[in-house]
Amino acid sequence: MLLKEKNIIITGSGRGIGKSIALACAKEGANIGLVARTRDELNEVNEEIIKLGTGVKVSVQTADVTKYEEIENAFKAFYEELGEFNGVIANAGYSRMWDSHDFDSNKFSEIININVSGVFFTFKAAFPYFKKDNKSDKARFIITGSAAFTNPMPKFAAYTASKYAVVGLQNSLALEYKKENINFNMILPTMVDTRLARGRKAGDGNKPPNVMDAQELNDYYIFLLSGDANRIDNALIFTNDFDEVKKLLSEAPSGKNENWDVFKDYLEENSPNTYANVKKLGKLIDFIIKIS
Repeated sequence: MLLKEKNIIITGSGRGIGKSIALACAKEGANIGLVARTRDELNEVNEEIIKLGTGVKVSVQTADVTKYEEIENAFKAFYEELGEFNGVIANAGYSRMWDSHDFDSNKFSEIININVSGVFFTFKAAFPYFKKDNKSDKARFIITGSAAFTNPMPKFAAYTASKYAVVGLQNSLALEYKKENINFNMILPTMVDTRLARGRKAGDGNKPPNVMDAQELNDYYIFLLSGDANRIDNALIFTNDFDEVKKLLSEAPSGKNENWDVFKDYLEENSPNTYANVKKLGKLIDFIIKIS
């Protein structure tokens, strides 16, 4: 188990990506702090974790990430029940599609508050409880970003702006806390089969081919929480780049896909742009090879 006895807190963990991460971390032996606004959804996730039979501890707290006192109280309760945090995943998010000139002002602010202030409040509430005493096993703060960063979308002005903003926030935090034994990293998926992307049709089995399943993201989070990622800081992991990596790994001749050291030349030759984007993340590629 890669995360045995680690304490991992996940916002927005009642459904979608957050639920998927919680189950994946529990399978790897982590104790889980579940937090979202809806108690019933969290209780269902808790029941699914119990059914895994891994014997991990689970703490369930309700909170709105845009209300600092609520998230502060939830994180204090997590600390009291689980102990110091090895990892915190700022995953809660929200979006709406709207013509920008007609965008409801309150909805615009709500999206920014959830997607930007919610990440900041999550970090601020978690900071006192991070396990920061071991340089060889740093605490991890992971943000669920979006490929909307670098790929703006029409009619998603608030969402796109928020995803640009959290990249700047991560850059600032990574610089400020470089000596605090906390790593800051972000996963930036394309469209995922969640309510945020597909509304109540999410999970109906009819997602378009270009839409990811939430479970496809699990390996990125597990890697960033694992010992293999202890020296990775302020990385942006674009899942579309790694889709290309996985494709080329499957196509590479025998002997060219055994590890990053032998694969990188093949990748650079066949997809130089992808190589340029991922060359600092060789440990992640080794991790992908190892679990394949």
